[in-house]
Amino acid sequence: MATAEEEDIDFKISPEDQDEHSFVTIWNIASATCDGKLEDTRALASKLLNFLCKRDCDFVVCSSSNIEYLDEKFESDNKVLYDWKPESEYVDLVSQHAEVPGKAFMSFLKTHKFNPSTKYNPRRADRVTWFNDRWSIG
Repeated sequence: MATAEEEDIDFKISPEDQDEHSFVTIWNIASATCDGKLEDTRALASKLLNFLCKRDCDFVVCSSSNIEYLDEKFESDNKVLYDWKPESEYVDLVSQHAEVPGKAFMSFLKTHKFNPSTKYNPRRADRVTWFNDRWSIG
């Protein structure tokens, strides 16, 4: 049986992926952590999006133009927020626009006990509420 320590992921944030305020996209964190392997990156980004939504993380930031873009995409195809399965390209779309402060993100994962082997699956209504009410425009 695996212990929690064996399930820990050594998250990486590439310094060149961070902006001047230490914000980085969820996609870039997943990509750096998975050494750029697309399938693994998408799977990890999927777990992170679902986890952050399920735990109602309130420090995801997105530019006003990117929020508008995602909103329009969701209006035309609700899978943007409803389909965050590990193999879904919608994960790419959302996680490449969702930015988090690196240190706070790492602390949040630890504090809220992120476990990569747990399946986090927030309800559709919770995903919409999280996106509309908890994401900040910055």
